[in-house]
Amino acid sequence: MKLFVIFIIEKLKSLLKLRTVFFIPKDVCIGENLIVDNALDKSVKLNHVAYNILSLLDGNNTLDNIASLLVEKYEVSKQVLERDINIIVNNLQEKNLVERKVIGNKVLAFLFNLIIGQYLYKKRYSIPKSKIATFLLLFYIVVKKLFIMWIAIIIPICFFTSNFSLNFNSEIYYAIGCYFTFIFSIIIGFVLHEWIHIVVTQVQNKEVHGYILAKRFTVSIVKLNTESSIMSILLGPLVPSILGFVLIFISLIMQNLMIFLLGVGFVINIINLLPFAKDGNGILEKILMKKMMKGAIK
Repeated sequence: MKLFVIFIIEKLKSLLKLRTVFFIPKDVCIGENLIVDNALDKSVKLNHVAYNILSLLDGNNTLDNIASLLVEKYEVSKQVLERDINIIVNNLQEKNLVERKVIGNKVLAFLFNLIIGQYLYKKRYSIPKSKIATFLLLFYIVVKKLFIMWIAIIIPICFFTSNFSLNFNSEIYYAIGCYFTFIFSIIIGFVLHEWIHIVVTQVQNKEVHGYILAKRFTVSIVKLNTESSIMSILLGPLVPSILGFVLIFISLIMQNLMIFLLGVGFVINIINLLPFAKDGNGILEKILMKKMMKGAIK
């Protein structure tokens, strides 16, 4: 199935005259011996061949272009060189040190990257110094990731409202408003969750490193160089959950369905505190580690 999907995507790119190119992310620097990830304060050693390959990853060259440019420099066949280039680039992509995108006709490339590319290719974003800017960036990334969902929701609603408008009344429009409020609350709750992870870590540590990674259908924080504390892990899902319970309480007093749905969207974050979730598992590990350390000291 995966090979079939790749085949279809490659055919689509060929039909639209688009090509995949590779580039070095903003926070990554290349030296003759090292590739340095400034966001994580880490580095990976490079040999001379890898350096020459990476120096050509400028967002305009495909892997085939790079092989053609280097084949005269090394006494190997183009096929062998292409294999080595693929190994090096794929290895660095796994470490989020190399990214790729589709270029060609500007409009077609934009649509391809938005509708298909963002679910195939990873993209990293630097964490802004401003806390407000960080929140807005997270919101933008999440809303962008949900592009397909927006299409699936908005098109049917537009179709029914335009074709059956005579049968619609205020109650139907109120129901649509409640639905969008619920979706909006889930998005804001998730953004608030991840934002709190970052902010608490920034408050607890004078110097932190990391970046936001958009990968397929997920958005996550690639770890800050300091280990997350229990407080940082706990407050992420806890704060929006508490806010959600407060909104639900208010909605019951005011008898307002929209506020109730807003609260439910926030409360959903409490699932992340369960042991099978990433945050819940992290908290459990830290508690068990502390108990083990106390036992060892005794």
